[in-house]
Amino acid sequence: MSETQSYTPVVAEVTVPAGLARAFELFTVEHAAWLSEGHWLGDERPAAIVFEPTAGGRWYERQPDGTECDWGRVLEWGAPGRLVLAWMLGGDWQFDPDGERASRVEVTFTEVGPDQTVLRLVHTGFEAHGEGGGSVHRGVGSATGWQAYLDALVAFATA
Repeated sequence: MSETQSYTPVVAEVTVPAGLARAFELFTVEHAAWLSEGHWLGDERPAAIVFEPTAGGRWYERQPDGTECDWGRVLEWGAPGRLVLAWMLGGDWQFDPDGERASRVEVTFTEVGPDQTVLRLVHTGFEAHGEGGGSVHRGVGSATGWQAYLDALVAFATA
């Protein structure tokens, strides 16, 4: 009998120098503008990262030539305070269309001042990726993972 590997959640948090609605917009609409170098699936920096604003919507990148690369699905769209996503990239960083093998990314936005919003991202459920769960967990939890990703958003918002 084999045991299932258990993984701790990966948590990243930043304070965005913007109000609640603007912080949500930066994350969901202007995502490609601040995307960290190399954090895409296509051959070059995407022209857009798209979150279809409804439960069941796609989450994908669109390359400058129009090519689309899926990242996952929108599970919950609670603008402007919450977004829940199915991370459907396996341990090989390729899209896996089987939603049963997806981990979960919950992003919350909490306004703490007129131009201050705490953005907290919690990635869980790595076990769903099977043998690839360790690779996904290490990648998103690394120095170039979610925390660096959100730090790039803050740098963009501050510029």
